[in-house]
Order: sequence, then C-alpha cells, then structure tokens
Amino acid sequence: MVSHVDNRPLYLQLEGALKEQIISGVYPVGSRIPTEQELCREHGVSRITVRRAVQDLVGAGLLETVQGRGTFVAVPKHESTTIGDGTRGFSSLTSLGATTKREVLSAERTRADEKIASKLQIAVGDEVTHMRRLILQDGYPISIDELYASSRLLPGLMEFMSGGESFYGLVRDKYGIQLGEEDAIIEVSSAKLEESELLKCVAGAPLFVLRKLMCCADGTPLHYSKTVLRGDRVSYHFHVGADGKIVDRAVPAAGEANSVSAA
Repeated sequence: MVSHVDNRPLYLQLEGALKEQIISGVYPVGSRIPTEQELCREHGVSRITVRRAVQDLVGAGLLETVQGRGTFVAVPKHESTTIGDGTRGFSSLTSLGATTKREVLSAERTRADEKIASKLQIAVGDEVTHMRRLILQDGYPISIDELYASSRLLPGLMEFMSGGESFYGLVRDKYGIQLGEEDAIIEVSSAKLEESELLKCVAGAPLFVLRKLMCCADGTPLHYSKTVLRGDRVSYHFHVGADGKIVDRAVPAAGEANSVSAA
C-alpha cells in the first residue's frame, strides 16, 4: 500500500505495489487492472500519481493499454537470438538489462541411475549432485532448472550453489574448467500442477522443455540438465545460413533480447 510516511515519491510506491500484485498473481497475465478512479480511491492518491505509475509500467512492458477497454497485464516475452552466447547457457532468457535470480528448490547428493550414468559417462551408482532451481527474471518466474553433475568432477557443488550462484560462473572461477561443446534438444510440453504453481501459470499452459548435455573442453561431460520454460514468455529466434546451419548471432539487434545463463 502507498504510505504518505514513506520518503519515496508516491508514484514509485504505487508502481512497486502494482508490480508486486502482478508478480503475486493478484492481477494475472491478461487481466485488467482497476481504473484510474478505482486506483485513486484504493490508494488515496491523485490521478496524476496513478497515471505516472501506470505509464512507467507500460513503458517497462508489464502493462499494456487498449483504447476503449482499459489497461491490462501484458505477457512478458523474452526472445533469444542465439542457442548459446559467451556464457554458454540458455536455460533462461532475459531482455537486455533484466536481472536474474535463482532460488534453490531442492539439493541432494544421490546415486546415478542408468540414464544419468550414461549421460555423464560415469558408473551406475556413482555419486552425483542433483539440484532443482526456480529461475526468475525481474521477479517473474520463468523456468525450472534441474541439473545433474558428477560429485567427483565438481566436489562441493551443492554448497557452492546454495546461495543462487551461477553454475557456469562457478565452473569457470571455482573449478577452473573450460567449457566445450553442448548438445541440446527443445521439446514442447504442458504445465503439470507443481510446475504451474511454481511458474504462476495455469495447469496445462504451454511449456518449452530444454534438455542439455554440456561438456568440458576435453569432451568430458560436465552436466546434464532439464529445464522447463513458460511458453508464453519465451521465444527462440534462429538465423539459418545458406548451408542450412544455424548461425550464432552473438550480438542481438536493438530492442531484441539475448540469452543468458541461468545455470
């Protein structure tokens, strides 16, 4: 709620309150927010204050105004122009300038089953680190990342990542490992109940499923991951050369988004 005791300008307080209500689902994507008059009455502020806050949120892409109908919660769309940029990851995507937050959902040391052992080229029963994290862009949940890595190759990984650190940042800075090739598959699925609750979307909503195997420079498998991303907030944009191969456009055009590493 807007407070006249708070030192911040009233429009910034209202902007923050509306953003929090959008993120928490009070005003879900596609819904109409209250009218100017209703917001004035609810928060005890002037129309000028309401208009400034709403205009700022429209400018940020969180709201959109439809002539004659009102103002609605927009669908944030993050576009990737590359499969992998210098960070070598595209588990989550962001508009330029957006902030990424990682929340650990679960972390454990377990034993590799046949599937994971085959992916990581280790023996069945070898110890692996298994982590699930929720990835948020500017406070909005956008993906759930599930990662497996050999405990022998990356000892102490679970503790190092407990605070939401970047996986690839740790690999580079803590373990001194150079990255090599990656193999990725993109599939389409629909949100199950737990996924819909974490990603704040309706059950059955479209999802991208990204399965990725990343290797070290010497070819040793580094990690295997499965990431589910909200289909209404992510799009992939690939440029294909005359030879039929995807060209990595490392620098996006103005106004486009670039891929960043959530892992």
